Amino acid sequence: MKPFNPINPTLKFAIALGTIGALGPSAVDMYLPSLPEMAVEYSSSMASIQLTLTVFLLAMGLGQLLFGPVVDAWGRRRPLIAGLVLFSLSALVAGAAPTLDWLLVARFVQGLGSALTLVVIMSMVRDVTQGVQAAKLFGLLMTIEGVAPIIAPALGGYIDAHFGWRAVMVVLAMLGALVAVDSMVVLRETLPASKREPLNFKRAIRTYARIARDLRFLQPALALSSVFFFLFAYIGGATFIYQNDYGLPAAQFGTLFGATGIAILIGASLAAKWVGQYGLARMAVAGSCCIVAGAFIACMAAAAGLDLPWLVAGVAIALLGVGIAETTLMTLVMSSQTTALGSTAALLGAFQLGISACATPLTGLVSSHGAAAWGGLLVLCAVAVGALTWISVRQGKADSITALNH
Repeated sequence: MKPFNPINPTLKFAIALGTIGALGPSAVDMYLPSLPEMAVEYSSSMASIQLTLTVFLLAMGLGQLLFGPVVDAWGRRRPLIAGLVLFSLSALVAGAAPTLDWLLVARFVQGLGSALTLVVIMSMVRDVTQGVQAAKLFGLLMTIEGVAPIIAPALGGYIDAHFGWRAVMVVLAMLGALVAVDSMVVLRETLPASKREPLNFKRAIRTYARIARDLRFLQPALALSSVFFFLFAYIGGATFIYQNDYGLPAAQFGTLFGATGIAILIGASLAAKWVGQYGLARMAVAGSCCIVAGAFIACMAAAAGLDLPWLVAGVAIALLGVGIAETTLMTLVMSSQTTALGSTAALLGAFQLGISACATPLTGLVSSHGAAAWGGLLVLCAVAVGALTWISVRQGKADSITALNH
């Protein structure tokens, strides 16, 4: 019997999945220019407003653990549409939130909707492709999704400047609705009933536990999570430092934030181009070195009171390293397992976003003490990235030597 393959993975298919995957980053980045305004409206501290980002990331990370078994039991298409509807409705609630508590609840639910859609698109790629074709499709998805962090802050800054932060949430709701319509038209079910598995959360927990105990997974997963922690420490602090310490207007902040985000795309492209020549280990270490160097430059610029371009230059170097390290460490993690790849991806997502969510309240507290304190936090995060990456690379080399000896 031929394997089930209802879709020939075309560019249209990749674009449909990519736009779904871009919703989560958009829900993070589009409202960043509005955070100071939201703090004033709700009469709240920076750290309290940062919780709107924290709860979203927690829900998006931990929700993947819950929804992994669900999409294997109920298929892909119906849970996908449900997740998109949940995303849009919660965005509307967030836009109308009368208090910060209401906003936090709405953002948590929005994060759950994002988690469900993320699990589905990862599963759909695995349903219809494998091997080299899957790698190419994942690469194309990352490229499409990578456009969101570049466009979203600038768009959010423009919307906030003319219509206020609540309009940003309405736009997110509209985007979710448009993506849902596109998904219903373009995407078909990719998991036939004959291949679905009944819900069995006990078995899922045992699988997660087995993977988490495997050092070949755990060490690069922690390294990758530290990269994301660094990224969200930058995202959370840049909002206030750029606008409050350097006096950058919301609209200009969005443009600058998006422009520096291009460095991540360049880093990912370089990693994909050079990994065959230099290997995963060297590229992962190179990426972590860029993160450390860029963080030190940004910290020194802030501590010395230099103009904003010096700080931005350091950030750009660090983000270039983020793109390199993210691509290579992701490959190391996913190569650690030969079975239960869906559970591996879900567990990795929970690690990444669950750990990264802790960065936002910490950054909110530190950035209130000024740019130099925030730069110091970035340096500490970067050093952690370098150490964990080095440990992961050494573990990979040790595993290779052991395999050769046997």
